[in-house]
Amino acid sequence: MHRRYAPEKRAKSVPKILFTDITIRNLSEGMHFDTRLTSFGLRVGKNRRTWLVVNGDNRTKVALGHYPSISLQDARKKALAALAAPAEQNASLTFPEASKAFLDKHGASLRPLSLYQLRRNLTRHFPWSTTLDKISHHDVAAALDAISAPSQRAHALKDIRTFFNWCVPRYLDASPCAGLKKPSLKPRDRTLTDEELKRVWREAEEIGYPYGNIVQLLILTGQRSGETAALQWDWIQSDMLTIPAAITKNNRATTIPIAPMAKAIIDGGAHLGPLLFAARGCNDKPFRGFGTRKLVLDKCGVQEFTHHDLRRTFATNLAALGVRLEVTGKLLNHVSGSLGGIVGIYQRHDFKDEMPEAVEKWEARLAVLLNS
Repeated sequence: MHRRYAPEKRAKSVPKILFTDITIRNLSEGMHFDTRLTSFGLRVGKNRRTWLVVNGDNRTKVALGHYPSISLQDARKKALAALAAPAEQNASLTFPEASKAFLDKHGASLRPLSLYQLRRNLTRHFPWSTTLDKISHHDVAAALDAISAPSQRAHALKDIRTFFNWCVPRYLDASPCAGLKKPSLKPRDRTLTDEELKRVWREAEEIGYPYGNIVQLLILTGQRSGETAALQWDWIQSDMLTIPAAITKNNRATTIPIAPMAKAIIDGGAHLGPLLFAARGCNDKPFRGFGTRKLVLDKCGVQEFTHHDLRRTFATNLAALGVRLEVTGKLLNHVSGSLGGIVGIYQRHDFKDEMPEAVEKWEARLAVLLNS
């Protein structure tokens, strides 16, 4: 709870200055207020400095914490949340400032990949620099209309709506996303033909490390692109790969076999750090350039396919090879439909013998296809 001081009358004019990291370090003893947010102040005493706001008609002082344990930036955010005047809050907090506060608040509870995608959506599709009260329903709708891919538009709407719901009532009386509807999405059913798959493989082979190798592993293993890009060397033990729950989409750890073709792709990659596929110039961060590199992959001539379509193609080919649905689901670390019902609840067999046989069948068929 905030500590509250009794109302008091000002006996003399209290100085106002623009609070910056430099100016607040050099303040003399006494009470000082910010010119940017006039109800936000710093009480400088002999032994400590206390952030506070003057709130309400009776000018009650509300303590927010002490400097420097609470920085100027964080203290200003606390002041905005504590003040009762929405207009003043809106005029003072910009979209970048509010989105940073939102990401800082929720980042610790999200998986790294989810946080990356949330931050990417907010910064990529909504590049506003204005204050929150200047962002209208029309602005949000226009930003969403500029996103051509329906799936990407739906994800962007979900994220911006979550952000503005968090802003109410902290900084806004109402969300500008009110009334916006999620676009209807037709589930994708695209699978690649044998000829298309061969073209994609050859182009990926030409592109090479890291992106081309990732695409080849997507074809060979059916794993998700973000999880594959985040693979680490110490997750590999002999011919098995374990992806921890913190990385997977469904928060379930998965262990899959590494068949010979996949092992050759992995062993042929660069060993520059803990990651199999590091970002350019940064060995401790995973590869993230899927969007730009996909444009290069598209030169193979295969039309309108996504990385996720390779996962669906993997599952479809396993079915054609007679692999049981439960084994395919285990390889994909997938829980939905029939696998999420009675099978998902009561089935506890690990299929450790069946999974290697399934991926070896797939690699054998793919080898024949690539040599045809």
